[in-house]
Amino acid sequence: MNIPDLLQFNSIASSLDTVSGNLQRVQEQLATGKRVAVASDDPAAFAQAANLNSQQNAITNDISLGSQIQARLNTIDGALADAGNAITSAIASATQGADASVNTTQMATIGTQVQAALQQLVSSANLQYSGAYVFGGNQTLSAPYSTTGVYSGDTGGNSVKFSNGVAAQLSFDGKSIFGDTATGAIGAMVNLANALSAGNKTGVAAALPALQSALQQVASARGALGSNLQAVNNMITDSNSNSVAVTGAIDSLTGLNVADAAATNSQLQLQQQALVSLASDMAKMPLVNVLA
Repeated sequence: MNIPDLLQFNSIASSLDTVSGNLQRVQEQLATGKRVAVASDDPAAFAQAANLNSQQNAITNDISLGSQIQARLNTIDGALADAGNAITSAIASATQGADASVNTTQMATIGTQVQAALQQLVSSANLQYSGAYVFGGNQTLSAPYSTTGVYSGDTGGNSVKFSNGVAAQLSFDGKSIFGDTATGAIGAMVNLANALSAGNKTGVAAALPALQSALQQVASARGALGSNLQAVNNMITDSNSNSVAVTGAIDSLTGLNVADAAATNSQLQLQQQALVSLASDMAKMPLVNVLA
């Protein structure tokens, strides 16, 4: 083996190193199913995929949070529905109590029914969700209403904003929805109960318009809540679609064409075997030929 033979041997060894390295990389790709796993595999694709992964994380968080908000808003809507039922019951009691044929004893009995409806209304207004009071504005750690209907919350409200800018309100000014001992549904029911207890048919009749207005106020609150819930529902639908698109984009950047990689793996194995065989044959040449 003369000098050119030595150069050829070194060339074969270098080629064998290159082929073995490529073979190892392809086999790792086949094992992971990823063409790009680290930055050195494809710096540009890796950087784009990293950005998309950040977007995917934000989308995943939005979907998870949105599902929690859906459950919260549905629970709040249930409380508003119960409040509406309590007011409707009070309207029925007021209609009955204003009837000329009802005597004062019967009116007092109806009054106890209104008191029960009032307690149902206050209970709805004191709704707690995950340990936080919903209808106390920003005051979420203590019940916004006393048992008699005195409001101790404020006029604020907490909200959450998703990564796409959609916002959802989480707590509400209860007084604007239910009133207090002097206003709104609670005030109307307090006045009705007092009028029934006193046998005051004029007062009972006067409570009816206030109750009907209060029922509309609760219905309006449910409508606004429904719009809030629909925005969250739409956000989740859009986020699910975006998640599919982003996942597809990441796969396009980093995913592996398994069929092509398998074919490349076979070719590299053949090349490796051929180079090993050739190098082995050259290594068997007598040392005297090397020194010749």
